[in-house]
Amino acid sequence: MFLRPLSILLFASFLVPTATFAEWASLDEDKGYYYDPATIDTQGQRVKVWGVVNYSTPLELGNATTQSKKILIENDCLQNRLRTVAFTFTTKAMGQGDSIPGFPMLMGSPYAKWRPVQPETFEQALFNKVCRPAPEPSALSDGEEIVNDAAPAAADDKNKI
Repeated sequence: MFLRPLSILLFASFLVPTATFAEWASLDEDKGYYYDPATIDTQGQRVKVWGVVNYSTPLELGNATTQSKKILIENDCLQNRLRTVAFTFTTKAMGQGDSIPGFPMLMGSPYAKWRPVQPETFEQALFNKVCRPAPEPSALSDGEEIVNDAAPAAADDKNKI
């Protein structure tokens, strides 16, 4: 009984250091949302990626203060849902500093289960980035225009079904 929670905690501790030296890219700098593009792991319709949330005001957690949370999210792009795989609170911004012990994610946690993507959240910003990437800008040169070569429909055709 004691061994299972200990093995889960040990497994999660191996996951957290993977994002220690991350090159964070901004999702929404004003809100303190970032992700590490180098950690994007796509397997079919599912995408795992590390992110970080910086807190504008440090939060007290037990005997420590956190300024950010590193989080590994698995996104199900087809089903519009996600789940938290691992996370850690850190003492400094951008996931730096020491990890704050005592906040393991247990398998029964609601965050470990699949849940819908909630609007106006870090998770939605991350989901949109990895599941709904913006289209690449057109490779037009300055002054070039997109020309539609399709012939216009005849006036009589527009009323036909």
